[in-house]
Amino acid sequence: NGEVLQKISLPIPEYAPKTRVIEWLDKNGGALVIGYKYIADTPFILMVVKHKKELMRPWEDTRKKLIWFLIISVAFILFVILGGVTYLVNRIFQSDRKLIITLHQVEYANKMASIGRLAAGVAHEINNPLAIINEKAGLMKDLFLFKKEYAGNDTLMGLLDSIIRSVARCGRITKRLLGFARHMDVSIQTVNLEEVVREVLGFLNKEAEFRCIEILIEVAEDIPRIQTDAGKLQQIILNIINNAFAAMGDNGHLHVVSRMEGKDSVSLSISDDGSGISEKDLKRVFEPFFSTKTGKGGTGLGLSITYGLVEQIGGKIEVKSELNKGTTFTIILPLVTEEKEMKSSCVYS
Repeated sequence: NGEVLQKISLPIPEYAPKTRVIEWLDKNGGALVIGYKYIADTPFILMVVKHKKELMRPWEDTRKKLIWFLIISVAFILFVILGGVTYLVNRIFQSDRKLIITLHQVEYANKMASIGRLAAGVAHEINNPLAIINEKAGLMKDLFLFKKEYAGNDTLMGLLDSIIRSVARCGRITKRLLGFARHMDVSIQTVNLEEVVREVLGFLNKEAEFRCIEILIEVAEDIPRIQTDAGKLQQIILNIINNAFAAMGDNGHLHVVSRMEGKDSVSLSISDDGSGISEKDLKRVFEPFFSTKTGKGGTGLGLSITYGLVEQIGGKIEVKSELNKGTTFTIILPLVTEEKEMKSSCVYS
């Protein structure tokens, strides 16, 4: 703070036999730190003068670094804790969802199996008296035909023919019930895709007639029989067509188209002209518990279960829809489903 041997403006510190450090204020009011030592047997004093701010700057810098390090460390620890807790909560949430979905799948499978057993029992119980009625009606017709006074009675013959036709109709219904029950067992078998579609639609023909819903089936001639689980395929088609019927009003149109997809796959498209699905909902249509029929009895599991069933038989399912115009579900099935593909799957996208 000046030339060599120039007199400084600081007062001479008091004598001390040892080195001392004191604080002083300069003429501008700034804090100074003075270290001094009287040199023995001389009139000189060794002094070191530093501004306190300059002297404390390294310590202040270190303190700031430590504070920032502490803040960053705490923030990082909180971030890790929050991230870990969020991850664990999400895993628990996903596990709970998978558990609920699995329980619903088991419940659904048990329900379908119970329906199958009930259908088989009812069909067998009905078939026995139907067979007796059919035989008796046929015998009565033969006996009447042998007698001239009855053979020419068109009313009587018409009544007998009506009985025989009604019995045949009941027989077809019970046959469908037995077929439905038979497919409840998980097994790979060779099936005719068109026959499965018509068999499922047979359960809905009366509703279609009552609501004036027109059903059009187009199956390409080059489609071979496929090897798959007929029971699961029935449930898939039934779920999609039930959804289509729910979306359509009276005088609706249902279009079922099947064609080859390459050499090893076949596609089945089911289209309706119902209310359609919005673009926002279309992305979530296969999610568990998501339903566009909230408040109308929808559980949000029908299409989720359908998606799982399609995956279990080695297939893929796609959906296209336009609001107020209709929806098309397309199922891509392999011509041959391998046994290793027939496993339960609870993972949905």
